[in-house]
Formats: sequence, structure tokens, C-alpha cells
Amino acid sequence: MTANVVKTVSSAGGEAGPPGPAAEDADMKGVEATPEEQERLATGNNNGSLDCKHTVARPQPLGERSVFASTRVFMLVFLSGWVLQGMFLTYFVSVTTTVEKLFKVESKTTGTLLAATEIGQICTALFLTYLAGRGHRPRWIACMMLVLAVGVIGCVVPHLLYGTPLLDVHLDAHRAGAAPVCYTYQNSTSVLCDDAHVKSSTTRSSITAVVIPWLFICLLVVGVGQTGIATLGIPYVDDNVGSKQSPLYMAITIGIRVIGPALGFLLGALCTRVYVNPLLDPDFDANDPRWVGAWWLGMVFIAGFIVLLSTLMFCFPRQIKQEPMALPLKKNKDKREPFFKDFFATIKRQLTNDILMWRTASSVLHLMPISGVYSFLPKYLEKQFRLPTHDANLVSGLGGILVMGLGTITSGVVILKLVPTARQVAAWTAASAAIYSAGMVVLMFVSCPEENYRYISEGSIANSSMDCSAGCHCTDVPFNPVCGQDSFTYISPCQAGCLGTQQLDNNTWLYSNCSCIDGSLRGEKAMSIIERYNLSSPSLLSEGVGWAVSGECGGPCRQIYTFVAVFAAVMFVHASGEVGAVLLIIRCTDKKDKAMAMGVIQFAIGVFGNVPCPIVFGAAVDAACRARDALCGMLGACASYDNDSFRHLYLGLSAGLMFLAFIMDLLVWSKAGRIDMNPADSGPAAARPAPDTQL
Repeated sequence: MTANVVKTVSSAGGEAGPPGPAAEDADMKGVEATPEEQERLATGNNNGSLDCKHTVARPQPLGERSVFASTRVFMLVFLSGWVLQGMFLTYFVSVTTTVEKLFKVESKTTGTLLAATEIGQICTALFLTYLAGRGHRPRWIACMMLVLAVGVIGCVVPHLLYGTPLLDVHLDAHRAGAAPVCYTYQNSTSVLCDDAHVKSSTTRSSITAVVIPWLFICLLVVGVGQTGIATLGIPYVDDNVGSKQSPLYMAITIGIRVIGPALGFLLGALCTRVYVNPLLDPDFDANDPRWVGAWWLGMVFIAGFIVLLSTLMFCFPRQIKQEPMALPLKKNKDKREPFFKDFFATIKRQLTNDILMWRTASSVLHLMPISGVYSFLPKYLEKQFRLPTHDANLVSGLGGILVMGLGTITSGVVILKLVPTARQVAAWTAASAAIYSAGMVVLMFVSCPEENYRYISEGSIANSSMDCSAGCHCTDVPFNPVCGQDSFTYISPCQAGCLGTQQLDNNTWLYSNCSCIDGSLRGEKAMSIIERYNLSSPSLLSEGVGWAVSGECGGPCRQIYTFVAVFAAVMFVHASGEVGAVLLIIRCTDKKDKAMAMGVIQFAIGVFGNVPCPIVFGAAVDAACRARDALCGMLGACASYDNDSFRHLYLGLSAGLMFLAFIMDLLVWSKAGRIDMNPADSGPAAARPAPDTQL
């Protein structure tokens, strides 16, 4: 009876008695909260955000809860955003060869652009994770998504401003028709380096000087936006599920994330098959040197979906899992320490955590070789296995990244079922690093035969003249390889000393009267072209008269299948250690420091890993370049790589870095016995019913 009276008086706005069970029942039924309770709701213990707020603070019946108060819905939106973030990174990687061709830049330059995203993360990771880790994480993620969309759209601006003039310059440098032949009676400089070519080269240089810094700034903004998704989403999920279910959620999170890079390569493959101006019909296909793919098109698609997902992310509550109320705001304020004092104390806790520091070093060394390999994997496949750009992107996406996602999800299920100890998890992470390192060493011996050039000098093709064509003035002739009937590849018809030309189709030319080619030989590719076009005339096949056809002599190479099989197996094994590695990071820190620990990892990966990684691997790729294109005295992109050096530098660097990661993993393993992988089983929370957060 007394309880009913108290309830009635409180509801009527009169004097309220002391709080009791009945008052709590009133709150549960949606009675208007007192000012103190409203203040507690405003300090972060409410379950609403923006227009999607709930009106009560304690757990509601499942049917009355908002659709956004669900871990499943959050996972759907969060993982979609993470997929799009990963799509952009590998999409940009997939179009780097197009960017290099269009702007005439080196791999070191594109590597620097890729490093800009990591610099953006470094600048914001620690402060963002400190502030957002104690604030409304979904709102922070949503704001960072909008920043990410701004950076992606900014990368499209150079095409809108300079797309047409730059394309005109590119087409002018690849005029339709036969490649320059031997100019016996005049200096080729007057033909190849006329005023039009000089003006075109100057225009390209001026555009590149503006566009490259602009892209760097935009990718810097992209890196800032990525920080929120990467460092806040995982701790938010871990806080709202049970520790037993956490491995499965981590596996799904990391596994689905891998789909993003795979889709990025697939999107790049599709967009590079579309002409840079989709409204025009260029009258030539993607195999033509004049072709430029629509490198900007996929960015518009990615940015649009990121904006859509950010609006949904604003609707999620501060916390999905229902917990007891926090203290009122005034009491919290009285106990709160100054911002910077608390910030540096939090940093100190992370730096003095020896397991976290070794795990951080391991994370850096695990990510560097993976990031470095994928930054230039399409180019590696193009040069080593003679794949076109779109096929190289398809292999990069399907042959490695999707397999990595499968390995990640599989490992999460295994951890969920077997419940291994921290030392067992650390041991497998170390084993995956050792297997990866050994696999890269094996792949160093998988390649196609080196292209059989007759002669190519180190440094520049402009110096690759031979005695038999010394009078042809080939100094400023661009790289246009031809296959001679002697099975040698020449860097141009001019170098081969050819005088005559004959067009066979839009992309194939026949060059005759070549002074450097032995006319008595019958190369396989050259003869197949002759037979295809029925050109077996006595004068053409007579001994002593050399001829050549456009393109290199090297044909398709089946070693690509061996490479893909070994590469996919290695990536599957390595990815199977990622879930355990993330769990070790989360479990070796205090609950309130989870986001900060992820921020420390992200900061270290950026500073010591992802920033120098594309630059270092780009420099390794450039070191394998034996000759660069040249026109009108200006050096262009690399025309020919030494494939042996390419393999050894590129894959060897990846194997060496991963072996160092293996050593760090052994140190983590030696100390992992102190980590409790299932803290909920040993604490008071174990007695409470599990929240409704099942998938």
C-alpha cells in the first residue's frame, strides 16, 4: 500500500518519498525522469543519439528498443564502412599504373602518395582515440566517415580540372601510326621533338606539379577519416558483446574488412576497362598504348556510399549493452583530472605495458610486408607474368585478399570453439609469420623467362644505340618495343634499323628492311604474325632482309598459376593469425584503455610501418628499373625492369620484414601467460545474464 501511495504522489508531481523498488518500476514504465536522472542521461548513460534517442535509461523490452540499439545492425553499418575504406585504398593502388602513365611519375612518387594516408592517421590516432574512447563512439565514427568522403571526392577534382588537357597531351605523345623508324637522312630530333611535343611535355609537367601535391593533401584527409573507423569500431563491438563471443565478432570484423581490399581491386579492374572519358569512343582497346582507364570513376562510387553510411552511424546509441547507471555529472566533474594529465597518464600506462609494446612491434612488422606487397602487386604481376592491367587487378583481389578473409574468419571460429590460451594464440601468430617468410622466399624462384632484348642500356633507353643502327639518330625515340624475326626484342624500330612500315590492323605493324635483324632466322612470334595475315611473300622471307612486328617477343606465361597457388596459401595462413593478435591487444589492457591501446597500435603502425613502407617498397621497385623512357631530353616512367632484381628486392624485402615479426612474436609468446583471454568468466559479470547481442 505504501509503495502505491509513493508511486501515485510521484506521478502527480507532489512530494516524492525515498526511492524504492516501486520507484524503479516507475522508471521502467517510462515515468518522466527527475532532473538528476536527466543529467545522468545527458552525460552519456542514455541509449540514444541525435534523432534516434530512447527516452529511458534502463533496459527495455526487446520489442520497444530502437532498431539501432542492436549489435547486429551496428556490425552491418560499421563493416560496410570498413569495407568501403578498404576498397578505396586498394582501388587507388590498382590505378597507380594508370596514374604513373598519365602523369609520368615514378613508383617512389606513388608510394609517397600512398604513405599520405598513414601520415593522416598518425596525426590524429592518439588524440582521437583518447577523446572518442571516452565519448560517443558511433558519432565520432560518423564524423570521421564524412571526413573520409571529403578526401575521396577531392581525389576526383584533378580529373574534373585537368582531365581533358592531360588526355590530349597523352594522346599527342602516342600519335596513331607506326613507331618512329630509322631516320637515315635527317635528325629525328626535328621530327620527334617539334614545338608541339615540347609544348605537350611542358603542359604535362605543369599539371603534374599541381596535381601530385593536391592528391597528397586529399590522401592525408583520407587518412584522418580512416582513423575513426579503424580504432573506435572494434572496442565498441568488444564492449557490447560477451568475452566468449568476442573472438567470433573479431573474426567477422577482420574477415569482412578483407573483402574491402578485394572489392577495391575488382572495382579497379572494371574501371580501368572503361575509357577515362566514358562519353567518348576512342576507337582502340585497352591493349593499345594510348588507352587510359577511368581511374577516377570508382572514387565517386565509394564516396557516395560512405556519405550514406555516415548518416546511419549517427543514429546508434552511445552504448548498446545495458549496464548500471554511472554517477551524476557533478560528482564525475569533481573527480575528473585535467585533460592533459589524464592523457599522459593513459599514454604512460600503455608504454609501461611490456606485452602491448612487443605486440605493437610485432603488428608493425606484420603489416609492413603485407602493405608493401599489395602496394605494388598489380605492377609486379604485369611485369613478371606479362598480364594486362585489368587482369593483374583481378588476380590481386581474388588470388590473395579474398583468401585472407577466409583465413581470418576460419581462425575466429576455431578460437571460439577451442578457446585456446593466450600462449597458444601467440604461438600460432608466430608460426604464421614464419610460414609467410618462407613462402615469399619460395616465390622468389617463380617467374617467367626474362624478355630477350637485343640490347638495352642501364639508365635510359636513349643510350641504347647499336653499331648497326648508329646512323639512325634514335636518341629521342620513345619506347616502342618490336619483336624481330630473330626472336630478339628491340626497344624501337629505330634501334633495329628498320626503314619500311606496313599496318596490319589497328594495333599491329610490320617493319621491314631492318639492318640489325638477321633475316635468315625464323622467330616463333614473328612467323605466327606472318601466317595470320598471309604475308609469306618471297621478298619478305628472303634471307638477308630483316623484319619485325610490333610488341615484345615474350608470350603468355603459365607460371602465374603456380604463383597464385603458393601466394594464396601463404596469405591464408598468415591471415589466420590476425584474430588472435587483435584479441591479445584487447585482453592485455584495461577495459577503459581498449580504444587507447588500439590508437597506440595505429600510431606505431603508421609511423614505423605504413608511412615508410610504400616509399621503401617503391624505391625497391625503382631500383629494379634498368631503363627509363625519354623524350625531348626528359625522363619518363620506367620502360623496362630487370625481372630477377625485381623479384629479389620486392619479395626478399617482404620476407625479411616478416622474419623480424616472427622474432617479436616469440617475445610476446614468452610473456603471454599473464593474459586472461576470457575475463568475463572470472569476474562478477560472469553471473549476470548475457546481453542479447547474438548474431
